[in-house]
Amino acid sequence: MNGLRMTRTDRRGLLLVAVAFVVLSVWLWLSGSGDNQPLAPLTAADTAEMARFAAEVEADSARRAAERHGAGQADRAGGSTAALHAFDPNTADSTTLVALGLRPWQAHNAMQYRRAGGRWRQPDDFARLYGLSQAEYERLRPYIRIVPTSDEAKAAAQAAERQARADSMRALRTPKYAEGTVIALNAADTTALKGIPGIGSYYAAKICRYRERLGGYVSTAQLREVGGLPEGIERWFTIGAAESPRRIAINRATFQTLVRHPYLNYTQTLAIVRYRQKYGDLHGWDDLRLTGHFPDDSVRMMAPYFTFEGE
Repeated sequence: MNGLRMTRTDRRGLLLVAVAFVVLSVWLWLSGSGDNQPLAPLTAADTAEMARFAAEVEADSARRAAERHGAGQADRAGGSTAALHAFDPNTADSTTLVALGLRPWQAHNAMQYRRAGGRWRQPDDFARLYGLSQAEYERLRPYIRIVPTSDEAKAAAQAAERQARADSMRALRTPKYAEGTVIALNAADTTALKGIPGIGSYYAAKICRYRERLGGYVSTAQLREVGGLPEGIERWFTIGAAESPRRIAINRATFQTLVRHPYLNYTQTLAIVRYRQKYGDLHGWDDLRLTGHFPDDSVRMMAPYFTFEGE
């Protein structure tokens, strides 16, 4: 054959020819052809016997071929006939891995990896087991169940909590205004104020508290009196010409009411109360200048916020 190998089909055909030859030889011998007598025709029984024999030979050949094919597939797939079930490669012993279809040396590699401190943290990591083919991994993949350790579960819970907190903060974050946007300073609440770049909850609350103490803003320049605000923040605000602040009746207000106003300090408040006690009602800012505690710049700041009855 010059070293040529016969295929499975060639061997099968040769076998059938040999069987037919044997059957024919037996029939010739039985028919007495050696005595130069005419050959007797095959009976129905003879024909059925030959057909049965040929069918048995064919079935036996097919069975053997199937067994050889199955054995080869099992070897290539690492034992595909194994009973598959859910398993954790981080805890399964070598016997379990072999029962799942891994070859003993593959199971040994898995044990070595674990003894060296290795751990598969997700099913896809198991695909990197040394010696495991892609086909073998795909067969096992649906059954891999990675059970996290207590530390991993705790870390995962903490990560989920941090993510939820971050998502919540993003959801609460107010979108910022585009440059050129202008809002009413005396009407804006904290939510509106937080739309200004550089202003968060803390500074929005400070702007509102100072507005309440003043009785309302009369100029955007007053925002400079609120410490810590970004430079040039006045450009985001407007104050209508018809807006007027809340005014305090200087001759009727109590000491506590007067001293709480940002533009009156303790000494000035005391001077007002003592003047009223000694001379009666104040009639204008000139009366306060006589006390020596009200310079012109202070008077200009206070004028929009106070009123004198009968002035």
